[in-house]
Amino acid sequence: MQRGTAEIFLALGLILIGILGLKLTDMNLFWAFIALGGAVGCHGGISVSQRARV
Repeated sequence: MQRGTAEIFLALGLILIGILGLKLTDMNLFWAFIALGGAVGCHGGISVSQRARV
């Protein structure tokens, strides 16, 4: 599996953890997981698209 694809799946996991954490605990800390998941997913998507172009 490519590094970018692994980052996309990691991002999905982080976002799901953030959503479940918000629903269960209502702590604002889990917004950081959602934001981090978005950033990691964007980086992974860019990595995959750059490799496809080369």
